[in-house]
Amino acid sequence: MHKAILMLLTLPLLIQAAELEERAANPGGIRVVTVDPTPEPDHIETKIIFPKKGELKTSTPIGIQVKLEGWPLGTDSEFPRKKQIYNNPDGQTLHVIIDNYPYFELNEAFITAVDDSEEYYDQTLEFDIPFDLDEGQHLIRIFPARSFCESIKDEGFATRIFYYLDADKNSNRYDITQPYLTYNEPQGNYKYSPKTPILLDFIISNVMLSRDGYKVRLTIDKKDKRTLTSQNPYFIYGLQPGKHEIRLELLDSENVLVPGPLNTVSRTITIE
Repeated sequence: MHKAILMLLTLPLLIQAAELEERAANPGGIRVVTVDPTPEPDHIETKIIFPKKGELKTSTPIGIQVKLEGWPLGTDSEFPRKKQIYNNPDGQTLHVIIDNYPYFELNEAFITAVDDSEEYYDQTLEFDIPFDLDEGQHLIRIFPARSFCESIKDEGFATRIFYYLDADKNSNRYDITQPYLTYNEPQGNYKYSPKTPILLDFIISNVMLSRDGYKVRLTIDKKDKRTLTSQNPYFIYGLQPGKHEIRLELLDSENVLVPGPLNTVSRTITIE
């Protein structure tokens, strides 16, 4: 009889403990910490020259030409952050995203003008899209990135819509006048270090993030979910060696996924 009473008395405590365990922060030892963005430089401009806006391309390879002003490629970004996270030995780059594929980097250009201090400020980049495209509408996104891969969000972000083989097929695939998400980091392989975080970085276009408005849902390995209310960079601590899926989704003020092919992005990274 006493045992039955004791079980009844402890049952609410057991239920409460289970609820607390389910709601515990940082499941699996993973922590996601917001950090201040590095200062945004002035006078950066990225211009996509080719393909032209709405151009129909009928053959491959599809070449892209970009004019870049005010962003020296290949140099180290002289901020303390380069010692806190992975720092690209190739220096500052441009990140290029075609549709929703992972970005590839550009770090070499033809120098067409120099300023009085002999720093390169006017550069031309020419390259081919390194994979096949399906017929229809396609989107180019290009933006500068620090040597530690943090994106420059307010300056230098360029987009261009073009078509391949068929201008009518999927002609409304991308509407870049509406809110959309651009995934930047993390991407690729990282060396494991228990004290070195992984950079999480993205760009939001046409809307601001806030607690009561639009926000980003981060899901790590399909189970660890966080709601992000700032476009600031984040540090991810506690990822163990192995493969990890990082998923970002843009949500509206009602926590509903914003429609569109750009607003759900997943990348698989490897920690070695």
